[in-house]
Amino acid sequence: MPETVRTMVLLSTETALVGKAPRQTELRGLELLRQPALNKGTAFSAEERRIFALEGLLPAQCERLDQQVERCWQAFQSINQPLEQFTFVDGLRRSNVVLFHAFLRTHLEAVLPVVYTPTVGAVIQRFSQTYRTPQDGLFLNASQAGRLEQVLRTGSNAGIGLVQVTDAEGILGIGDQGVGGIHICQGKLAVYTLCAGLNPESVLPVVLDVGTNRESLLNDPLYPGLRQPRLQGAAYAAFIDEFVEAVAAVLPGACLHWEDFGRNTAKTILDRYRNRLPSFNDDIQGTSGVASAAVLAGCQGLGQQLKDQRIVIFGAGTAGCGIAEGLLRLLQAEGLSACEARQRIWAVDRCGLVTRESVDVSPAALELGRDPAETEGWPRSSSGVMDLQTVVDQVKPTVLIGTSTVAGAFSQPVVESMLSACEHPIILPLSNPTHLAEAAPADVWRWTSGRALVATGSPFKPVNGRVVGQCNNCFLFPGLGFAAVALGITRMTDALIDSGLHALAQQIPASRDPSEALMPALCDAPRIGRVVADAVAMEAVEAGLARFARTPDEAMQCLDAAEWTPTYQPLIEKV
Repeated sequence: MPETVRTMVLLSTETALVGKAPRQTELRGLELLRQPALNKGTAFSAEERRIFALEGLLPAQCERLDQQVERCWQAFQSINQPLEQFTFVDGLRRSNVVLFHAFLRTHLEAVLPVVYTPTVGAVIQRFSQTYRTPQDGLFLNASQAGRLEQVLRTGSNAGIGLVQVTDAEGILGIGDQGVGGIHICQGKLAVYTLCAGLNPESVLPVVLDVGTNRESLLNDPLYPGLRQPRLQGAAYAAFIDEFVEAVAAVLPGACLHWEDFGRNTAKTILDRYRNRLPSFNDDIQGTSGVASAAVLAGCQGLGQQLKDQRIVIFGAGTAGCGIAEGLLRLLQAEGLSACEARQRIWAVDRCGLVTRESVDVSPAALELGRDPAETEGWPRSSSGVMDLQTVVDQVKPTVLIGTSTVAGAFSQPVVESMLSACEHPIILPLSNPTHLAEAAPADVWRWTSGRALVATGSPFKPVNGRVVGQCNNCFLFPGLGFAAVALGITRMTDALIDSGLHALAQQIPASRDPSEALMPALCDAPRIGRVVADAVAMEAVEAGLARFARTPDEAMQCLDAAEWTPTYQPLIEKV
């Protein structure tokens, strides 16, 4: 191993081992108990209680972590309302990092929907009423323009390897939510740790408070963010640019995870900065990767190829266009030209079928526009719109993907129209929260006599014993981000993302048997996170994008060394 590379690996390993080796601290008493990264609660040993002046501040029993998890589980089960469950679990996160992650890991399927989708959406909407200090995140607002580097330097530390940032304009299916977007970052960072082992002390959630256009927030005297309209145009671009330069200066090499930006800014930002810092947009690339993996797995299970599919995407916003872009890339990988690949995809938005003459659609959507000549003679509404039903009737798609947030859009006539020309349609109602899904799996299976392959964006209960696969981004982005931090990946390329989604596709049960679930079980997410990370790491090494590894063996060493698990480590006095 070259000396420079060996040094990088050692430095990376030393940083990653925070949480595995004994921890040093000068804190004592209540100050120690109030430090979430160090607090063990009743798990402090008798010796630690004496050394760190904790005697009298804790009950007599010195408990194991699993005992603490069981107490939390019993308390969690006694709470009936999801919002109250979130408050309980968020209290764990604020008080004891190890216990929070151990509890989440032990009861993943029950707790993940609370700290992440769908419950987090409702939590964000109540942020003005529930905000408490500290929030364990960084709020950078427009009034700090010109000083962002200074503020970032004060609010972060040198060990940060991944920054998750949102401007909260496009939160889930509920739109502009202002500074409440901090919760989406916190939820996803918890998933990074749960599903890939990313050290929670190496991540930083950031909200870029550029104002809000939601009248209810602007008029709310309790709203704690900037009460002014959102920055736009040059002012907005300058603020984002200053933020990126601040990250490059304060946290060189850190990966930027862009989250829930608006449909008119998300792709522009990703394209502008993806070569400045390793950048990844989960709404564009993560959603695209997971949906593409589901489609690939469905095709494989049916003995078909992607290039033989007719794909309709309902919802030409950030997520829908991201899915289309990913599928276009995969179609070309199967041998189609760029023009031939575009002919396999039809995008439908609020204006109906997107054509080259469509107005009020994003540039990304317009790239998917069909030639108007193709639609001559197609039925139109009184306003001239070719709606989803019309498109499905004319195209007879084999794959139908929804990112529209239009509840019930995949109606019985739509599904039956697909079924008339396709024995096993692949249907992905991906909008969330749950009540915004384009269709309920139970309905789709009833209308198709169980022949459809279905995966959803939000969690649904099994239908007559048949598991509903959830196209949850937690199957992809944690492995991508973990590999980026562990290997010091310098650029998050499409090839890296594709390597991850192909690895995921092979883990989907329906890829082997189309009657099985079209996504893995959530409880399998931690294992799959490592599978994805391994694939991304191998591609990064082959492409020369890994600062800390030159060979596959070095890459595996970096991943092993960086993996954090929720266990208590001995505390020793800092001298």
